[in-house]
Amino acid sequence: MNPEEYAEMYKLEAFYWWYVARRKLVAWMLGRWHDAAHGSKILDVGCGTGMNCSTLARFGTVFSVDTAPEALAYTRRRGIDRLACCDVQRLPFANESVDLVTALDVLEHTDDDLEALREVRRVLKSSGRLLLTVPAYGFLWSEHDEALHHRRRYVANELRNKLLVTGFEVQHLTYFITLLFFPILLLRTWNNLFRQSIRPKTSHMHFPAFINSFFVRLLDLERFFLRWMHYPFGVSIVCLAGRARDGAEDAGGPLKPPEN
Repeated sequence: MNPEEYAEMYKLEAFYWWYVARRKLVAWMLGRWHDAAHGSKILDVGCGTGMNCSTLARFGTVFSVDTAPEALAYTRRRGIDRLACCDVQRLPFANESVDLVTALDVLEHTDDDLEALREVRRVLKSSGRLLLTVPAYGFLWSEHDEALHHRRRYVANELRNKLLVTGFEVQHLTYFITLLFFPILLLRTWNNLFRQSIRPKTSHMHFPAFINSFFVRLLDLERFFLRWMHYPFGVSIVCLAGRARDGAEDAGGPLKPPEN
């Protein structure tokens, strides 16, 4: 990521619709399907400027890592400790020592996403889970991706296959940000056709507060319907996966909530 983008992220993470909706989605998925046992150890890979830590801390003790010293400096400003500067492909954690790994828009930054997934699996306990989000569809590529130093965007089947071959069992996988898909597609297409910037910049648009709130509520509605369905397309993909067991089959589709 271009260094100046961390300052932008630090300013926006608390209120910008995209960050707020992603945190709400993470909290909802973990609240519904993650067993937050006492002493749960959570590893937030690619923590950025640290805003996700407040959400993840509800479910256990959070350890945060990122490759960028600039990102970790902003994370410290939020009063967050237990930080490490490292690459997801070389995590400083013992085998099977972590209950939950989150990789929120991280995998697309890696040089080798398969190796990154294998490393994540190594540190997960046998009952551990991985929650990840990635950007969807190569045709949505724009200077936004270049500014963030993305290597790729994904389609759902590709992500599922990469998880399966690296030893994961996919438990829930769906597209997200579906209701805003076509406006974002038009915006990205327009920007690509009439690009004038010399250096790539992210496409964060600063909307009036009421529009920003409207987008948050719209994605609240999307999240509500995830109880019964998964979306066939969207701007992002969210996936919950566990370490595969011998003979385990890929569950696919929406998970049913645990029995009380």
